[in-house]
Order: sequence, then C-alpha cells, then structure tokens
Amino acid sequence: MTHIIPSPAKVNLFLKVLSKRSDGYHDIVSIVDIVSLYDTIRIEETTDNVISLTDSRGALPDGPGNTIYRAIAALKDRYGVRTGVRVHVEKNIPIGSGLGGPSSNAATALKAMTKIWNLPIREKELYEIGRAVGADVPLFLYGKPCVMKGIGDLISPIDLPVMWYLIVYPAVSIQTKAVYEGLKIVLTKKENDITLLGKFDTAREICAILENDLEKVGTVICPAIQVIKDRLIEAGSIGALMSGSGSSVFGVFENEAKAREASAPLAGMGDVFVVRSIGEDGC
Repeated sequence: MTHIIPSPAKVNLFLKVLSKRSDGYHDIVSIVDIVSLYDTIRIEETTDNVISLTDSRGALPDGPGNTIYRAIAALKDRYGVRTGVRVHVEKNIPIGSGLGGPSSNAATALKAMTKIWNLPIREKELYEIGRAVGADVPLFLYGKPCVMKGIGDLISPIDLPVMWYLIVYPAVSIQTKAVYEGLKIVLTKKENDITLLGKFDTAREICAILENDLEKVGTVICPAIQVIKDRLIEAGSIGALMSGSGSSVFGVFENEAKAREASAPLAGMGDVFVVRSIGEDGC
C-alpha cells in the first residue's frame, strides 16, 4: 500500500537573533505561519529493513544526510522496527529557500510512520526525536502558526489571521550556516526584551511587525532579494520580507485576487507561488 502525504512550507513573519550559544547554534525568537505550498511524500512499506529515498529532482541526499532518513531511522531504532520503507518526494518547495522543506519532510515522515507502524509513541517523544533530526522539525510537528524560541525547537501558539502570500524564489540556494556565519549584528537582546502579541487580527497588523535579522546577510549573498522585495511592494504587497535564511521572499496581500494579480509582473524574477495560511487540518 502506498501512503501519500502533503508536506507544507512555512514563512517567517518575524525573526530576531538573540545570541550565539556555546554549541554554535543561535537562540532566536520567530513568528511562523504554515502555508499551502507542498511537497508530496509517497511512502511504501517493504520487507527488506532498508530505508530507500528518491525525489523528483534528484537533488536530495540519500542516507543519514537526509532528514527523512534520519527521522525514520530514529523511529526504527527506538521501537525495534524490522521492516523497511521506500520514500519518494515530489519536490515543489525549493531547496535552500528558507521555506523549511527538509524539516517539513522529516516531520511529515515522523507523523506518517508512527501511524503506519502503529507505534505507541507519546507526543513528548515525537518532539524529542524531531529536535534531534533538526531544529525546525518541531514547528512542523505542531503544524499551526506558532512562536519559535530557543534554536527554533521551543514552540508556543499564536493566533494569526488567514493570509495570502506571493512567494518568489530567485533560483539561488542559500545555506543556513553561511547566513549565520555572516551575521554581524550585535547580539545583545534577551528574550524578555521582545514583546510579541499573542493574537493578530489583520494582515496589516502582521505587516507592522515584519522583521528578519538574517535578511541583510541574505541580501549580500543574493542581491536579488532586495530587488524582489521592491517589486512586491510596487505590485501592491502591503509588506514583504525574506523568509528564514533565504533566498525566498514573500509579499503579504489582503486577498487572493490581489496576490494573483501581482504574480504576473514578478514572473521573471524566479519561481512564483500564490499561497495562503493553512489551518490545523491542513486546509
């Protein structure tokens, strides 16, 4: 039997880098929205005890270098599963885009395999495995708008309105490590110095707090980021920002019609996606 599961992307509406930790990671505070841009993951059980991975672009690593592999291997090790699995990813979320594709894929695989293998796993254990696979995996296990803290692994709820976005990926893959290594801001803010509302009612309220400490470095690596931001504002976006560590840029629009209208003049800037916020049920 083949199981087919959507794996959504995310955008960072707010991202402040607080400090660098002794382990090399950075503590952050970020507001994240889950959006309707999906990879599709196909999973088929096998009897050979092997985790096999392929993808539609031939771009993802196999073995432990792949977040899906690490997620499934962790479940197999913890619960002594002796059957294998064949996984194929239909890639729609660009790689190195700041939209969370690898972390989403890992979270989707974790949730799917616990059901397929009928594992008696508690939510706390699932999150522990997710954190070990990647810092952003817990936010996709949560699967709703949230505030991320710590290295991105500490999740709390936030109420956001359903919003429409126009995402532009300028076909430049940026490595998260390179962006953080280029970060030159003075990291003096403490978590308690940042006050975030627990609820936003309108897209304009969200646009008033759009901020990303990584954007300046991302723009040095990929100057097209600033050009895309300017074009999005010219096309009617009420706010625009680089997502995560880049290179994707999103514009916030008040409705679907305005987002789709703006997509035409941005088409030459890269891959363009019109998406919306998705709820807990994936809709």
